[in-house]
Amino acid sequence: MHAVIERDKLISESSQKEEDKNEKEEKKEVIDTQEEIVKSQEELGNSLDEVINNQYEIVAAETVVSGFSELVDKSAREITFSEEYYTSNANDYDSYGAVMTGLKNNDLAVVKHVLRTNSWLPNHPCRETLWMQICKYLHKAKGDVYTELEGDLLGDRKIKDVQLPSFVDFDNLMTYHLSVDGVQQLHKILAILHHTNPDITYSPLLYPLLGIFLHYMTPSDAYNCIYGLLTSKETFIIQTKVAYEASKRVMRDLTKKFAKSAYVHLVRNCNTKDIDTVFDSWLWWLFSGLPFHYMIRVVDCFLLEGVKVFYRTALSILILFTKYSGKRTSGAPRDFNALSSVPQNLLQFCQEMPFKVEKLLKVGFGIRGLTRKEIKKLQLKHEMYLNSRNFLNHEMHRVASHHSITRSTSGPLALHNISTINSSVITSDMLYTIWTWLPARFAVCQPELLYTSEEHGTSLMTLYSRVESYQPTLIFIKTTTDEVFGAFCSNYWRDRRQSSRKLCYFGTGETFIFTLSPKKKKYECVGLHEEEIPNTAHMFLAGDNSVLTIGGGHGEAIQLDANLEHCRSQHCDTFDNEPLCSNQDFTCKVVEVYGFH
Repeated sequence: MHAVIERDKLISESSQKEEDKNEKEEKKEVIDTQEEIVKSQEELGNSLDEVINNQYEIVAAETVVSGFSELVDKSAREITFSEEYYTSNANDYDSYGAVMTGLKNNDLAVVKHVLRTNSWLPNHPCRETLWMQICKYLHKAKGDVYTELEGDLLGDRKIKDVQLPSFVDFDNLMTYHLSVDGVQQLHKILAILHHTNPDITYSPLLYPLLGIFLHYMTPSDAYNCIYGLLTSKETFIIQTKVAYEASKRVMRDLTKKFAKSAYVHLVRNCNTKDIDTVFDSWLWWLFSGLPFHYMIRVVDCFLLEGVKVFYRTALSILILFTKYSGKRTSGAPRDFNALSSVPQNLLQFCQEMPFKVEKLLKVGFGIRGLTRKEIKKLQLKHEMYLNSRNFLNHEMHRVASHHSITRSTSGPLALHNISTINSSVITSDMLYTIWTWLPARFAVCQPELLYTSEEHGTSLMTLYSRVESYQPTLIFIKTTTDEVFGAFCSNYWRDRRQSSRKLCYFGTGETFIFTLSPKKKKYECVGLHEEEIPNTAHMFLAGDNSVLTIGGGHGEAIQLDANLEHCRSQHCDTFDNEPLCSNQDFTCKVVEVYGFH
């Protein structure tokens, strides 16, 4: 037992460090577009010779507006950016060269430092190539498919006929300085993304981000960059309603921890039970509130560092808002008493930002201890909670209520369209039970037998080879004592190879385990119902050539060996379950794995 605990401790520590390790490994990846970076650097340098000769003095906006694309409204040429916020000199172009060299040499620390501290004007010519090169390097945003997609999907249709997809936030359609043609191109790209990424159900940031990109890029380059961010290993852009709602809770939790004075100020100035409503619009403090030339600096850093830049900037806004609110104006203190005024005053504060952009970023990046790992952990926790409490429970209640009327006479409605399965493990009644436990989006799918030990043998490697390309999967186990249990596995089993470590946990909180005989019981992840859980309660799935494990933390809920012979079921922290069979050690009589289609 001591050995098991020690092993679990090591695996837990390994899992905690895994994301950091993956991040470091990604930073070591050699860019396959180095020649493009060098070429872009040289081309930009040549195009700026005249400015270089003039020592990069600040000039009238109309003489430097070439940094904007043709999709920017001509009125933007009249926009001036005060020296109060920006200074421009030869160091600007040296810093651009440092970024390009840093990308070429894979020195991301230098790139990060330059992007955080640069003083490039919003219409600085460097962004025309800089953003595209960062996206090519980090997010593999390259290719020339946009023109082909545009022709295939839209043909000769007039641009103005293109309708916006339903995943945008129609209350926050920021176009900034785009011309009418620029807005039409923006709508066209979104329509194409709706076709190429049908899994996006809600993504309010796509509209403003694409709008910002089109200030500096062609539609083709903007599409490539957005597509690269959408498909990146790290989550750069929210793509579901649940993820969006969870981000508000993440912002609240981060404020409590990293901006305590700001949180106390908010609580004092609004009804505490409604404090969460203040964070509903946290992303719009940035994209709708901050001046355009501030937001550009935020995007500079976001393309490299990811969504944590948005959280840091939002925390900085709260910290500075609290500081500014405590000051006196005309002899009277600034005060926010009405509940409705707090979100409004936050937005107004951003729009009239009284602090320089350098101060805003310095405060945000000066927050210690705020890591990408912590943000991901909070995001996962809140997504799991919202899925279980708000959506899945509602759906299951609706389905269960509906089924209870008809089950005795006509069988479960959810199974009417499911093909008859010839299983050696489960009965139709067991199948019905499982289907009421599934996430609602899978309960309408057909089960497909991928593996059965009776036909395909008892080799664990054979099991992996037949199921690893399917997500999710259902595993049913019948022991030699005729007990039946199993698991719903949320992730691809091929993800077990995502790390160089021999055994590493992966998966999400949708994974659950269950028993079907002699009793029916479902065990969900403890994180769905508890706010504070140990690190060992995040151990969902793991596997290598010799073992398949489901549920970890001071024991394994299910562990199969290489030949499905010497197997085990114990209590584990992740599901807080009882052993799934009467004898913790068991031998498999039959194992079946099903996918969904």
